[in-house]
Amino acid sequence: MSAPLSISLVMPTYDEPERLAAALESLSRQDYSRAATQIIVVDDASPQLEADRLHAALAPFELLLIRNRQNLGRSRARNLALREATGDIVVFLDSDMTVEPDFLSVHAKCHQAHAEAAFVGNIRFASEIPATWLTRYIEGRGVHGAEANQPMHFKCFVTGNSSVRRSSLLRVGFFDEDLTAYGGEDLELGYRLHRAGIPLYYAPQALSHHHHLRALEPLCQLMQTYGQHSIPVLLRKHPALAAVLRLGFLSASSLSPRRWALQLALSPIVYFPLRWLTRLMLRRYVPGILFSYLFWSSRTRGYLQARKREAC
Repeated sequence: MSAPLSISLVMPTYDEPERLAAALESLSRQDYSRAATQIIVVDDASPQLEADRLHAALAPFELLLIRNRQNLGRSRARNLALREATGDIVVFLDSDMTVEPDFLSVHAKCHQAHAEAAFVGNIRFASEIPATWLTRYIEGRGVHGAEANQPMHFKCFVTGNSSVRRSSLLRVGFFDEDLTAYGGEDLELGYRLHRAGIPLYYAPQALSHHHHLRALEPLCQLMQTYGQHSIPVLLRKHPALAAVLRLGFLSASSLSPRRWALQLALSPIVYFPLRWLTRLMLRRYVPGILFSYLFWSSRTRGYLQARKREAC
């Protein structure tokens, strides 16, 4: 039999020692070859980190731990790991997730079947996270509606649980280090992979359990941060992403009914009452379209605020 594909798993982390230890413990139970596995954790300047505990949690696998003296953001943190990666495949995993014992094997099998492709795994909330309308909405988005063995839209590429050949990353480039705030780095890399002709597939058997759920208000705030700080960078470099981010209406004629309707949807008299109503309905019933509206409008309002500042 041929030697297994070598794997470099890249995991950035910041100030979540318990979840990180649990993530490493789950990786310690992988059924994949230890000799073919490299685990790289980049600590992005956490206030406290017990390195010995992390090494013990991952045993018998070895841990390559990189510690930043100052917080550099997720793009730069991942790139530090990628510069140390030696595997044929790079697997990305968030540090607040645990995985099944066959996690690495599943990603490797996916790549054995494709000369060059990217894969997104199956992210589900862990059992201790109560099921709500928000969790159902999040779990129903992105790759979860994809058809088996059919290429997906590049916007579904997320690095919470995904894999790509290292040769592909060397060809298209690593994460964009101009994206220093929350959001956008996955989309930007997914777009460049797409432009290079690298298809994206769903790997439903590559299961990870997410042990962290942000509430609705912090999510809206993060979307606003995404709009203020990341979208201007994205659109400056890749104007075509305006359509993916549903911002095309901004370039429509000032007389366009669609532009008028969406600008009204972004106005405070619509946005804040619907945000309050959604929060009120969380324990009863919230249609998914309300979550979609809030996240899009929070992100778009943040972007418009950034444009307004630039114009001044």
